[in-house]
Amino acid sequence: MAPEPLPNPLPNPQRVITDTDLKTGISRFFTDTPESLDVKQNLGSSLFRLAYLADRTPADLDGADLTRYLDYLANASVPPVTVSDGRGVVWYIDTPPGKGSPFHRTVSFDVVIQVAGEIEITLESGEKRIQKPGDMVIQRSTAHTWRNPSEDKWARMVGVMYSSNPIVF
Repeated sequence: MAPEPLPNPLPNPQRVITDTDLKTGISRFFTDTPESLDVKQNLGSSLFRLAYLADRTPADLDGADLTRYLDYLANASVPPVTVSDGRGVVWYIDTPPGKGSPFHRTVSFDVVIQVAGEIEITLESGEKRIQKPGDMVIQRSTAHTWRNPSEDKWARMVGVMYSSNPIVF
């Protein structure tokens, strides 16, 4: 029997949302949702926290977007990792030591920044890269997997993922 992964020592991330008072035009912090992000999905031991969901591009920032995001947090049993139809999501992804994803291809354009630990990315070609804190991957709907190569440290990525047209080959 495999040992249980180490408890996640990474702090629960804080997400701050800014807003504009549409009556006065004054900017402010949106306080109708907690800043601390709870885990929304556990995919293969990787913990996903949904920081934001933009339901269209360009975004309408009239407050209805915030209402839809809050409704999504409250009512979606399992938010999608990626979304279609010009929408986008922002995820925190925490991966325990020695764990990772299966090979997969998402129909999305992703900007993924490594913020803690290391992640090894492997492409279908067999090519590999190690991402360290501060490194960025521009993932263009390619088949890939990620894995935390550490034996004892969790890794954290932040991914901004937008829908894309399918790759045709």
